[in-house]
Amino acid sequence: MGLSSTTDKQKEAAWRVEFKALGEQLVFQNVKRVYNDEAKSQAALHWLSEWGRTAQLAWFAFFAAIAGVLISITGVLVATL
Repeated sequence: MGLSSTTDKQKEAAWRVEFKALGEQLVFQNVKRVYNDEAKSQAALHWLSEWGRTAQLAWFAFFAAIAGVLISITGVLVATL
């Protein structure tokens, strides 16, 4: 069981490198048509969901930063006027 688990983790790590190199669009297209291995398909779907969450968090951080800048500018303007 330990050897299989290690091998599976190594395969998944290699697949993640492959998925990252291919990019979101190609991985999404390949999930059903190219990846005949069920484990690889599941790993691809899991990677895509993680990638989507990361992208959402990045956008949230970006908009939070913009809001912070706007609030700071407004505060400076109110304080000086």
